[in-house]
Amino acid sequence: MKLKTLTIRNFRQFYGEVSISFSTDEKASVTVIHGENGSGKTSLLNAFKWVLYGTTDFDTNNENLLSEKAIAEAAPNSTIIMSVSLEFDDDGATYTAQREQKFSKGTGLHAESLGQSVPTLTYTDSAGLSHRSSNPGSQLNQILPEDMHSYFFFNGERIEKLAYNSASTQVRDAIKGLMGLNILDRAERQLKNSVVRHFNKEAKEGSTGNLAALFDQQSSLTDRIEEKEEEIKAWKKNQIEIELEIEEIDKRLDSIKAIAEKQKLRRELEAQLDQIKKDKSEESSSLGKYISERGFLAFIDAQLIEVKDYLDQMRIRGEMPSKVKSTFIDDLIELGQCICGQPLEPGSDCVKTLESYKTTIQDNGAEEQFMALFGVMSHLQSERKGLFSNIHESMNRLKDLADRRKDLLGRIDELGEEILGVNDSSELESRRVELKAKSKEFNENCAVGRHQKTGWEDQLNEVEKEIGKEQAKTNQADLSQRRKQLAKEVADTISELHEALAHQVRTELSAKVDGTFQKIMRKDYWAEIDEDFTLKIYKNIEGHGKQAVLEKSTGENQVTSLCFISSIVNSAKEKAKNPGAFQKGGIYPIVMDSPFGALDPEYREKVASFIPALADQVIVMVSKSQWRGEVENELSKRLGKQYTLKYHKPDQESEERFEYTNLEEGFYG
Repeated sequence: MKLKTLTIRNFRQFYGEVSISFSTDEKASVTVIHGENGSGKTSLLNAFKWVLYGTTDFDTNNENLLSEKAIAEAAPNSTIIMSVSLEFDDDGATYTAQREQKFSKGTGLHAESLGQSVPTLTYTDSAGLSHRSSNPGSQLNQILPEDMHSYFFFNGERIEKLAYNSASTQVRDAIKGLMGLNILDRAERQLKNSVVRHFNKEAKEGSTGNLAALFDQQSSLTDRIEEKEEEIKAWKKNQIEIELEIEEIDKRLDSIKAIAEKQKLRRELEAQLDQIKKDKSEESSSLGKYISERGFLAFIDAQLIEVKDYLDQMRIRGEMPSKVKSTFIDDLIELGQCICGQPLEPGSDCVKTLESYKTTIQDNGAEEQFMALFGVMSHLQSERKGLFSNIHESMNRLKDLADRRKDLLGRIDELGEEILGVNDSSELESRRVELKAKSKEFNENCAVGRHQKTGWEDQLNEVEKEIGKEQAKTNQADLSQRRKQLAKEVADTISELHEALAHQVRTELSAKVDGTFQKIMRKDYWAEIDEDFTLKIYKNIEGHGKQAVLEKSTGENQVTSLCFISSIVNSAKEKAKNPGAFQKGGIYPIVMDSPFGALDPEYREKVASFIPALADQVIVMVSKSQWRGEVENELSKRLGKQYTLKYHKPDQESEERFEYTNLEEGFYG
């Protein structure tokens, strides 16, 4: 996909019609748009999102999008048109996406929307034939998925969120979306939901009596499980958004000198708290597994004692084991001498007597079994003692973790109270406390929801077993049920494949992210995408080995996030050139607003040097201060086009009463 032209009409501060053409030259692939704060860079970025998806990232979302100047200059009761048009090439075709919204001018600066915005999509295919899409929204979403847009049209000052610990779900979704793995996700859901539901309905229609009632239960449980899955998904999404906001608040608290040390200590304590949570989960899981495997030992004490007493009685009676072994007698006869010193002559009475003992010895392997059983009994008794000892140790470890957790929570609460008492941070801390409570609530909802879902799934399994029994009794070898079971098995296989491919891509991307990261980072750090799909920075500490870097600057987070985007876009491009059965990839442009704001001069230079390699086409929006120096030197090497946003502010001394922005080709600094 390559962007060609963006035309804006009466959108935000862009009054009238403003058009910009982007460089599509392979060697000069960078388009730079210059503009100071408030001149319209963010509006320009949102124009892409509005034309493609009908939404924006403004705090007011789609409210107040119409230019105030356009409203003011329109005649009463006249119609004002706001529109954005985007021309782009993709996969051999040229597309023009347009979204238009009409307004009716009211009194003053009031304009009422005349319905929803209307999207259109026309395109010319590789054969030169023109087409008009009957479903523009769906087709645009296939070309550039809406849930992926933030990786191509992003605010550089906010992109650091990808490096937050709570952004792991976003990272996972980005990997799946851009690599085309979502097709497996959709296939799995389709099989587990729609297909299975269809076969259940088909089976029910041909059933009567108890079987029909069982199918009703099956249908009801399936519906409840699906509804709960959606609820859990929504709760989890809300929790992630809250955690991201908490991390943003923490960044702002870090910058307040009066509480910087307290904030640092709290972060360290919360990191310890997270580790305790993981340790507790691992210990509980290990204990549960140990008890499931060895728990039977707790209930065999009486049996062990009874069997051991029986064996002891056999030993006392001389039945087992035998006092004399037949091989021992043979050895004495062969030596020709008894253990008492008496000679053993062949054919003598002494030899005959010894040989007679051999007939009373039962050499049928029972002795070996007796001795082995005796050994096993002793071993089991020892293992039983070990069971209680291990459980006791594990419970002590869990108690220790619980005590440490309680202590940490108390210390964290105390720090929170201290931070709350500082004027500069009290409002932020109050909001943080509120968000923490909401996050806990959503987390508890998820836990309860998963428990309910598991219970219903167990009930569903039992109902399906009963359905199988009923069908067997009535000789109903139901084809729909066999098909349904096959659909479930295929869905499970797809799920396993989906997860395996996601982790394969994660591993490949992790290496790419680190390769770029180390070229930019001046510290001896490295970056990884861990198994939880979290972007993390690590360092080596002598005597402690690999340790996560907890104190990351905004610049380091931005660099990490940019490295991730660079890697995922390049990987998508590679997959597009060599598509596999499941990973299709794609070629995408990148439009970024203010990617250098939080970077020092050295990082600016290094980031600017690799930005042209982010994608086949890069559009960068920068302020004058961000452009001068290192950034200008590096980006000029691949510069194709540049424009300047000219902002006109209201002026009481002139007739200009409303803000608006013009666009001029070239750089007018």
